[in-house]
Amino acid sequence: MLGKELPASYYDGMKKIIYFIAGLIVTLSVTFVPAFAIDAEENKPDNHLYFRSVNAGYKDDSSAQNYDFFELYKDYDSDIDLSSYVVEYYNSSDNLAGKIEFDEATILQKSSVVFGFMKSPQYSESPARHLYSFSSSGLASTAGRLRLVLDNEIVDEVCWGKISCDNQLNKFATKEEENYSAYRCFGEECKEKFSYEKYYPTIDTDALYMPVPEQVPIVSCDGLKITEIYAYYEKNSGEQYVELLNTSDHTIPLSACSLKYKNKNYPLQGSLESNTYTLVQDILLVKNPSSSITLELLDGNGVIDSVIYEHGQKKGTSVALVDGQ
Repeated sequence: MLGKELPASYYDGMKKIIYFIAGLIVTLSVTFVPAFAIDAEENKPDNHLYFRSVNAGYKDDSSAQNYDFFELYKDYDSDIDLSSYVVEYYNSSDNLAGKIEFDEATILQKSSVVFGFMKSPQYSESPARHLYSFSSSGLASTAGRLRLVLDNEIVDEVCWGKISCDNQLNKFATKEEENYSAYRCFGEECKEKFSYEKYYPTIDTDALYMPVPEQVPIVSCDGLKITEIYAYYEKNSGEQYVELLNTSDHTIPLSACSLKYKNKNYPLQGSLESNTYTLVQDILLVKNPSSSITLELLDGNGVIDSVIYEHGQKKGTSVALVDGQ
């Protein structure tokens, strides 16, 4: 009734209703997510390296493999050593048709790297390390599977056409106007794990590099001379030896040297001080060769010294260097 004062209990009840409706509105505004959205974290692999995009190529008058490629992406700033990774390709029959294995210390230093089919016109002139050929072919448009394997464990995988997996892609179209690359989609705006775009990346030749190994200087054995050969022993072959002299003014590490005799190399050990001799006895020599044999002293640079050991040797005698001859 107009003008009539209402009891306090009425106002308390209305407040509770208003507070409840307001709270419900706030809750819905905070928690509501469109039903079609893909959680970005769910679509992100646990591994730091994964497939970002793939295309099996489209046909035109010059090629059936235009922009046949796949792209790997790393989601953090540090470089990745790819030497433990393998990319496996399974054809439309889901049989392993080829793989890409990386050389030791192949480093991915950019955020992504594109690998193209070697017969694709867009990638055919690229460096070999960025190209693939699986059983002399590229990716099959009708169906296929790409796996990224780390230490024999599958860390990411994409499939298309009739072959299925968690990251399922559409069959790729073979006409240019209908061809789209599958591109991994992140964020709440994504309706699917992969979107389809006219995306044809170029190969960045700086994406991969191999560190230049440190150049270890070659140790020279210059100054080492063959001074005596004793081969025609009296009792047993354990008497045989080759005598060496260090004619230089410094110690020579013998581990950098070897003796070559009858096309076999005999590595040396230890070191030899200036103006001192050593005997090498773990070498099997012909007592009296039927024809001349050359004994060579080698290091990393080549032949340091050589002696021709000729036919006509006598028992219990040696061939010695006298006055440099």
